Amino acid sequence: MSYPGPGWPQPPYGGYAPRHNTAPAYIAAALFFLCAVFSLVVSIISWDGTTTSVEAVISVPGMAFAEDVTGNVDFGIATGISVACTFALFAILLAARLAFARWILVVLGAVVVLYYIYAVIRVLVDGGGEFIAALALSLVLWLLAEIVVLLPAVGEAMRGRR
Repeated sequence: MSYPGPGWPQPPYGGYAPRHNTAPAYIAAALFFLCAVFSLVVSIISWDGTTTSVEAVISVPGMAFAEDVTGNVDFGIATGISVACTFALFAILLAARLAFARWILVVLGAVVVLYYIYAVIRVLVDGGGEFIAALALSLVLWLLAEIVVLLPAVGEAMRGRR
């Protein structure tokens, strides 16, 4: 049995390693940025606690603990704005494909997702099921961003940075 001559079969892609698709990293960054913008908007809308939209107030990150900590909405608003700004910063760093930003987003995103699960359960237990729409939307957005950033394709996009 004879073997093919030198150069055959040729390595895929002309001998060069394939370029990684960077789109998953940008999609994950966009999702986290969307979550950050949503958190900032509901925090600003609920700034003084007198808004007529109860849904907006309870969807602010940290609002479930506000009554226990300060007795008013100050803790929730401060937490909501802090979460929004932190995630906006790390979403920008993720879009720049800095690998450490991905893992920080994974850890902090898990904390926010767990908070929203707690908040949904608390609102349902307290009988506020009619006000849960924005809170459920927040949970779905954060959970979707968390799932996307954990995909292996995002990790490959991070490693493909040159």
